[in-house]
Amino acid sequence: MEKRLKWNAIGLITKTEKLKNFIALQLDQTPQEYTNIRKTLRNFLDELQNLLKSIELIESVLLPKLEKILRIHFETPEMVFLALCRPSLNNLFEQLQIRFQKEENSAFPSVDFKELCNIGDVGDTLALIGDAALDLATIESFWDSSISKIGELTKKRMNVVNNDHLATICDKWGLYEYRLKRTRMIDPKNVKNLNHEKSTLVEAIFGVIYLEFGFKKVLDCVPIIQ
Repeated sequence: MEKRLKWNAIGLITKTEKLKNFIALQLDQTPQEYTNIRKTLRNFLDELQNLLKSIELIESVLLPKLEKILRIHFETPEMVFLALCRPSLNNLFEQLQIRFQKEENSAFPSVDFKELCNIGDVGDTLALIGDAALDLATIESFWDSSISKIGELTKKRMNVVNNDHLATICDKWGLYEYRLKRTRMIDPKNVKNLNHEKSTLVEAIFGVIYLEFGFKKVLDCVPIIQ
């Protein structure tokens, strides 16, 4: 039996909503004359509201689209949310942790902040898993027992897993527009960097597929992205 890796859901929506409500309360209780504090609180609140709105769009629009394309049903939708998290979110939650963890009656225990402060790295880690799984799956898909076909195998594999091709898959699936990131994060302008960012999102989705369904499902999905 195939031994599968596993990640537990962290309750991203619940924890983000709880933190948002706590900050909204802090804003309501801050006197109007404390303009700088109110501005900081409002900026944090806007960021969290935008994050929750983006997650809602992923759940209602992108998730059904991916499930139709890949012919699967994601058992843990939160894993797809986490696959689309970008590193800039770490900075957001680290700033929130510094400001609010020591507040009396803080909304969050340290363990919750610790999880949220690392969600920006989850997407890249899922991409690492997805890259490895997809690499092996493409080799198995194109495998030919003839040693004389090794060069052809390498070429076919690279046609599928190279960044430029995966970037086109990202565009077809519409992943880039659904990235979870800080509101003011600057998008890559260099084409090479942009394609790397896009290919990372596709690999992260395959990382989720591997974790939830195992290698066989990754193998089944290879023809979809050829």
